[in-house]
Amino acid sequence: MHRHHRGHFVAFGLLPVLNAVALLIQGLNLSTHGMGNTGRSLVVILVAAGVSLLCAAVSAVKRGRDLGYPTLTASLAILVSLMLGPVFLVLLVYLAFAKAADPAAAPAGAPVASMGIHWLWAPVLLLAPWMALLVASDLP
Repeated sequence: MHRHHRGHFVAFGLLPVLNAVALLIQGLNLSTHGMGNTGRSLVVILVAAGVSLLCAAVSAVKRGRDLGYPTLTASLAILVSLMLGPVFLVLLVYLAFAKAADPAAAPAGAPVASMGIHWLWAPVLLLAPWMALLVASDLP
């Protein structure tokens, strides 16, 4: 298993959270203005936002392990911060900018020089919910 360095965490942790926030704002807009297939669109928005937050939580646990925190501690911190709302954003910012004390001694091994094909998934994760929303809003 490779290390979950800062760049990987930004792509798969912070950006999905921002995407989830944008999706929820769009859902609020749809629910208050009620245009088109609002019911189906709201379901797609809630599922997509949930999946985005799940991706961010998994990424945060991996980044926490990279920083030397045990998996159980990182998981509990993510779970508690998700329940407290804005605290989750503070935790994500910390994880994005925290520097591992000794990268060579990290339990996941040495850092990976290049992410390669993994970076192709970041735009897919960001655009897929919006494409699903467009399809759901155009269905009869």
